[in-house]
Amino acid sequence: MLVFQSTAIWCLLITDLHFFATALETCKTAWFDEGDVSREGDSELLSDLMRKHQMRICSDPVDIEAQTVSGIKSQHSGNTFHTYSASEGLLCLNSEQKSKQCDDFKVKFTCTGQFCSECRTDWFDHDDPTANGDYEVLSDLLSIYPRQICPQPIAIEVQTISGEPASNASDHFLNYDATYGFACVNADQRRRSCEDYKVRFTCPKEFCQVTQQCRTQWMSSDTPSDEGDVESILQLMKTFPGQVCVNPVSIEAKTTSGISARHTGDTFLSYDVSFGFACINEKQKNKQCEDYQVILTCPSDFCQGCRTRWFNMDSPTGRGDYETLCQVQMLYPSQVCSQPVAIEAMTVSGVPAHETGDIFQIYDATFGFACVTAEQPDGKHCQDYKVRFTCPLDFCSV
Repeated sequence: MLVFQSTAIWCLLITDLHFFATALETCKTAWFDEGDVSREGDSELLSDLMRKHQMRICSDPVDIEAQTVSGIKSQHSGNTFHTYSASEGLLCLNSEQKSKQCDDFKVKFTCTGQFCSECRTDWFDHDDPTANGDYEVLSDLLSIYPRQICPQPIAIEVQTISGEPASNASDHFLNYDATYGFACVNADQRRRSCEDYKVRFTCPKEFCQVTQQCRTQWMSSDTPSDEGDVESILQLMKTFPGQVCVNPVSIEAKTTSGISARHTGDTFLSYDVSFGFACINEKQKNKQCEDYQVILTCPSDFCQGCRTRWFNMDSPTGRGDYETLCQVQMLYPSQVCSQPVAIEAMTVSGVPAHETGDIFQIYDATFGFACVTAEQPDGKHCQDYKVRFTCPLDFCSV
């Protein structure tokens, strides 16, 4: 009887601990700044933000943070707030300030539960705190793992590499949001260096619903000669009929010379799957955008119209695995079209390429696929891959 009671108590303790740990699992959203300062003040109310960003904010946040758009924390701004709570948001009224108008504020929320866990990435630990600090910046991670993270995450979680939530650490953080990523600066800590942190992101559900990636060719429908370079989804569909999906799940941009958009120094008016890509000359320091091209990741059904068979022409025993379009066209000229509209890649054992953790030098319908062993982290080798292409429908009707 004593054994049974002890076991029952132990099970209850384990259940309680599991519930407690689950309850503490939180994530932080991006920053939101919807209301500019008006004659009345600044309004960043949760109800208004939910109407415009329903899928990017949880309905029941457990915490709120606010700072001015210039980066001053709300508690140091000298403003008095009419409303400041996780359940309602922020409201600053000019009539309630002593000697000035309200500042322009942005807010972010802390969420918990299914909102954080529905579509998560892997954990990423790109930096160590040995120099200035630990920087796990979204733009850096996107350039290293472009197909493992959505371009616009809705939330971020941070832990030490030993698994302790960042909220339990005594470090002060310069950045901790889904827009920028995470930054802990050694100089901001009182007596020691930052801990070593890892991050993971929560993405829109659609990002996880693509079981196998289907990528278009690189496309450029505009040049930056006039107002700028605009590669909108609508314009791409007009310029490249049949080669662009209506509802892409991710987008990448690079210059026509091959430099990733995030490394050019340009500021972008738009860089998302809703509109596409837009760089405006007037917004740049030198008043001139680079010339860009974009590639889209589409739902798998976009690739199902006119598919080739799978091709596996190379193995990763040398410098890597190269499954290029020109090789396929030379060896099997009648089995692949001259200008495919999409490409898929997976390992010979059937694992989609984007789930392997390998870094790809090339993965597009224009050139094909290339995984270079020297570019893989931790000295590992590329997997052995196979590819197939999606061609225009008239290729299959011949």
